Amino acid sequence: MAKKPKTDQVVTNKPSRRMNLRNYIVLCIMLLLALAIVVHMAIIQLVQGDDWLARARSQQMSDNVVAAKRGTIYDANMEPLAISADVWRLIMSPKNIEDVNLEKLPGIDSQEELRGYIADQLSALLEIDREKLFNQTGKTNSQYEVVKTRVEYRQKEEFITWVTENGLAGVFRIIPDYKRYYPQGVLLSNVLGFTGTDNNGLEGLEAAYDSVLSGVPGRIVTAQNGWGDEMPTQMEYSKVVDAEDGNSLVLSIDQTVQMYAEKYLEEAVRETGTTNRGTILIQNVKTGGILAMATKGDYDPNNPFVIADQAVADAIAQLPEEEQAAARTTALQQQWKNKAVSETYEPGSVFKVFTASAALEEGVGTLQTSYNCPGYYKVGGWTIRCHKAGGHGTLDMPGAISGSCNPYFMQIGLKMGAHNFFKYFTAFGFTEKTGIDMTGETSNAGLYHSEKTLSNTVASLATAAFGQTNKVTPIQMINAISAIANGGELLTPYVVQQILDENGNVVENTERTVRRQVISKETAAKVSDMMKAAVNGGGCKGAYVAGYRVAGKTGTSEKRDIEGNEVVASFAGFAPADDPQVAILILLDQPQSAIRFGGTIAAPVAQKVLSEVLPYLGVEPKYTDAELVKLSTTTPAVTDKPLTAAQAAITNAGLSARVVGKGETVLKQVPEAGQSVPRGGLVVLYTDENSIERTVTVPNFMNMSVAAANMAATNAGLNIKVSGVGLDSGQTIANKQSIAPGTAVPPGTTVTVSFLYKDGADGG
Repeated sequence: MAKKPKTDQVVTNKPSRRMNLRNYIVLCIMLLLALAIVVHMAIIQLVQGDDWLARARSQQMSDNVVAAKRGTIYDANMEPLAISADVWRLIMSPKNIEDVNLEKLPGIDSQEELRGYIADQLSALLEIDREKLFNQTGKTNSQYEVVKTRVEYRQKEEFITWVTENGLAGVFRIIPDYKRYYPQGVLLSNVLGFTGTDNNGLEGLEAAYDSVLSGVPGRIVTAQNGWGDEMPTQMEYSKVVDAEDGNSLVLSIDQTVQMYAEKYLEEAVRETGTTNRGTILIQNVKTGGILAMATKGDYDPNNPFVIADQAVADAIAQLPEEEQAAARTTALQQQWKNKAVSETYEPGSVFKVFTASAALEEGVGTLQTSYNCPGYYKVGGWTIRCHKAGGHGTLDMPGAISGSCNPYFMQIGLKMGAHNFFKYFTAFGFTEKTGIDMTGETSNAGLYHSEKTLSNTVASLATAAFGQTNKVTPIQMINAISAIANGGELLTPYVVQQILDENGNVVENTERTVRRQVISKETAAKVSDMMKAAVNGGGCKGAYVAGYRVAGKTGTSEKRDIEGNEVVASFAGFAPADDPQVAILILLDQPQSAIRFGGTIAAPVAQKVLSEVLPYLGVEPKYTDAELVKLSTTTPAVTDKPLTAAQAAITNAGLSARVVGKGETVLKQVPEAGQSVPRGGLVVLYTDENSIERTVTVPNFMNMSVAAANMAATNAGLNIKVSGVGLDSGQTIANKQSIAPGTAVPPGTTVTVSFLYKDGADGG
């Protein structure tokens, strides 16, 4: 038998080593958890304290935005182009309705009736939804309900009067707000862009400089409980943080220059039936600043979501309903696009000035380098024709620029080789964005031949040399033209000259930035001279402006990537050629007129724009003797003068007088005093009442030559003012007259007749 243990014996069970390890692990885990809690609390308090405080406050506070005043956009002369007009936001505090003294409101016996009264009255006064407003009045824990935004001055004043008369000042408040407004309407719309309902920039400069213009919004903060309801009145907490106004922009663009550009571009687009819009760029060649950037068709930035082209809007309305939304979106996006920076095109013959520049700079050609043009050139198995039937014969480089000979530039391009051609194509900036300070500048990457392609395919090099098969943007083109004008420096173009703070202090100023020297001054001068000769008697005669030596080159490029026989007609140049100030690019995309050469329809637009812009900019004209003979003069004031004195005054002004009547005193003169008439023109002097009513009929000058139109005007007893031609008026036809044929007018009336050169010398 086993022995029984003694009663006083103590039995002990020592923990095993395994149990000790387990206890140690549990203790360590508890210590680690405690340490983690302490560390986490320290992080919350010391590192994340501000964040958690903000979260707590966000649950305890109702935070409402007070709009900042968006900065103004000015033109170069500080004329406002985009402003923020004062409007107001109307706010209601429904929780204060219970505090209203109903004794001041006869016929209203309860807060419920007051709610209905407010909804009825204000919905009619402010033209807002009655039921929505009534529901807002029932939010008795709320101090901030938006009744209406962007309220104009008249309606705001009516609202104030109503609130005051009804003793409801404790229920409503008014907060200043702003509405973007473009005082010049469609002017510069594709550059300025527009803002959305929240005043954020959506397009153009408004989007590109949104962070600069928008400022810092203010706040109205009120206390609320954990349920999100605002605290009772006795615990009310409210704080207002003032908004900080945005900075303003001063553009390099001159509103007056822009107006001239848009005026004549719109006229050209309409008269040529251009279907894919047109653009004009004018640049200061010495600084890179853009003076004008026009696109037609455009839109009104005050109503940007309205399709401006009524024909497009009507076409969309005819579509099936399910297709209209997508079509409308496409149309809006198209009208918002700034064609000058966001689209590409093949430059055609305008590009020949860059091929010439590269050849001269590399020494593979001189001004005397000659090639024969039989009317075509065969290269790589292709026969590429010249635009001139029968060819130009043998030409040197100035003759090739003036005559715009394709075979000449194919041959000199092949002699130059792919490496040198691509070197200058790159140097002039045609393989990269210009860096202009705008949104939407497109890249032409993949739209031009690489050096490898040019090396492997000689036909590609030949056609690229005269401006086909490579695509560029309009902003790249004018920037490159400016490089020729300014002595070979490629600049960075810009449209914002300065940024101003709310007090008008200059925060930032744009400086002239030279990207690189592309060609030497000597080469630039030679090319400039050839371009000047092309305008003054060569194939670009339509851009001639009396008193100013314009240098330029026209182009008519085929749009080979779309169906149909569509072209882009263009002109690029600068003036004055002897001291260049401005460069200009005219582009008409898909004109539908009978004559579509750049020299015929684009160059005359440049002539009209430059004839207005150069005098406006203070560029003094320098007339040749031949130009002085043709200058217009103004008629002296001779009405009420004795006939002999009047005749002497007319003669001294370089004009001729015709007397109608038998009186001794001039009763009426035509043209009237101060009118512009051609030198040697006619002034009719009426000397008795019976003769004043006499009229003559305006002839139809259409399709006449200058000589024929002059003779027709003389025979009719009219003055004719010739527009659109230089000293060389050969090969021109009249295409427009200021007074319609058949109109009865007084003898001596001046009719302005516009002429076009019809030789089409620019080619393709």
